[in-house]
Amino acid sequence: MKWMGKVGMVIAIVTLTPGCAYYQAWIARLTRPAPPPRPQTAPAIPRSALEPKLDMMDNRLGRIEQMLADVREQGRRRQIREERSQQSLANLRQETRNTHLAVVGLRKLLAKQHATLVARLRETAAQPSADFWAVDVPMGALPNGGQNAEVRRIPTQIPDKAREILVYAQVATGYVKGGPHRFRISVRVQGDREAAFYLYAVGLPQQSWAYNSDNVWLPMPRDRQLILRTEGEPFFGDWRGEVRIVGYR
Repeated sequence: MKWMGKVGMVIAIVTLTPGCAYYQAWIARLTRPAPPPRPQTAPAIPRSALEPKLDMMDNRLGRIEQMLADVREQGRRRQIREERSQQSLANLRQETRNTHLAVVGLRKLLAKQHATLVARLRETAAQPSADFWAVDVPMGALPNGGQNAEVRRIPTQIPDKAREILVYAQVATGYVKGGPHRFRISVRVQGDREAAFYLYAVGLPQQSWAYNSDNVWLPMPRDRQLILRTEGEPFFGDWRGEVRIVGYR
């Protein structure tokens, strides 16, 4: 045992001696830097497995791009609708302002017309209320027949300021001969021009009476003459007719 201990000691001394090769190799091993890690290589994937994935990624990318395009288009349309809404609102506001101005103008016009109407009514109230005066002025009987005109002078009971006269004419026929008659009542309005109306009657031998009459407004003639004419064969028998002025204005 002592011998083995001595041998071991000798080996340790030789080994630990600085000049010993074993010692230097052991020290070099301890001081050697660690080698860099080896790069890990991805496992090789067969080409047939990559192509479906690339196609799937392309499809997804296409769908995403289409979605982005749809979103942009929706945003553009929304912007167009908003601009149109803003324009419509502006037009409505302008139309409202124009309507308000029109209403204000109409109110002013109505107020002006109302004031004018009130002024006219006050002027009318201050004037005589009657614009028609009733009279009963006989102008004689209707002529029997022939072509000669009969002129009747309008009496001073009708003033010169009258603008129109209301002429009443009537005819009644009983047992009479003479056939159809036209009685013409007229006034001169300008030169030889006349304003007139007609009364029609027929003479027949009958056991009854027939009547015809009318009221007509004629211009007040400046010469104050009422002209009477009868067209047809003179009546022979029981008949009568007359002319009156029953009003003026």
